[in-house]
This record gives sequence, structure tokens and C-alpha cells, in this order.
Amino acid sequence: MRGIIPLKEEKNMADLREKVVEDRGIISRIQTIIPGFSGYRAKEDLRAADNMLRMQLAERLAATRREVEGCRSVMASNYSLEHMERVGVLINRLKAVEQEVSHAAQGYSGISAKVRVGEAELNKLYEYDYSLASSLAEMAADAQKLKAAASSDNKTSIKENIEAMMARLEAFEATFRRRLAVVTGTGA
Repeated sequence: MRGIIPLKEEKNMADLREKVVEDRGIISRIQTIIPGFSGYRAKEDLRAADNMLRMQLAERLAATRREVEGCRSVMASNYSLEHMERVGVLINRLKAVEQEVSHAAQGYSGISAKVRVGEAELNKLYEYDYSLASSLAEMAADAQKLKAAASSDNKTSIKENIEAMMARLEAFEATFRRRLAVVTGTGA
């Protein structure tokens, strides 16, 4: 399972916020006690945690994509070309979603930004992120099933696993877009 990042418990997802606070430099810690800066600093910490979570999601997508690329190589070496085009479509969709997650709008923008996401909205984003991370863990398991099917050249199982991964990826995209609507202020 090369490159797959293990899914952490929900508690660990929330711990990222604590890690951001712990990683502050002395200046940042001083800013939290200066009137007017503490709310801004706390929101910046939430924004940094939001960014870390999205980067983890993007890396998990990339790891799953690499596993599927490995499956494509196995299929090619077995001359199992029947579903090669469909696995290529899956790889391209995984790449596109990975890029969408990597480059999506961040939570709480600074003082002058048009769209502001408060702490309540960021907490909702964390719920989405946990759901997304769970989906990615399931996709990683699906990639392993696809790998086993490709290794045994089981064409029926290859087709079923590709379809399952596509359906899971579509659900992931829908959830991510709902999440993005919260970030950009275009939805609830």
C-alpha cells in the first residue's frame, strides 16, 4: 500500500487546530494577549488548520491515484486491455479532483477579503473534511481491491471496482463542492 496515508481518528482531525496553536512562535503567542489581535490570530490559526486538512485530503487522493496507476500498469503487463480506457478516465478524474482540493478557496480570509468564514462555519468544514477523509479511506480500500482484480486478471471484478471507485469519487466531489460553497459563502 505504497503512499497511502492512514486515516486518523476524528479526534486527530480536531487536534490539527491544537497543533497550529502549539506551533505558533513567541510573537504569535504574544499577539493572542494583545487586545484586538486575539480574535484575528485565532481565526488565522483556524485558516491554517483548514489548509493543512485540505492538503492531507489532496495527498490521500494522490496516493489513491498512484495505486490506480499501478493497477493500470499491471493490466497492461497482463494484456488486459478491455477496461484500460475506463481506468484511464478514473485516473484523470482523480487528478482533477486532487487539483480542485489542493487549490480550493481557504477558510477564513483576512481582514480585507470579500468572503469571510467564521469559526462556526470552519467547524462545519471540519465535519465535511472528516466525511471526505473517510471517503478517501474507502477509495484506498477500493484501489486495493482493483489491484487484486487486475493481478488476477478478473475482468468482471476490474469493471465492478472501477465503477465503485467512480461512484465514490463522484460522491466525494459533491461533498467537496458543498464544502466549497461554505468557504466561498455561496451556500450553507
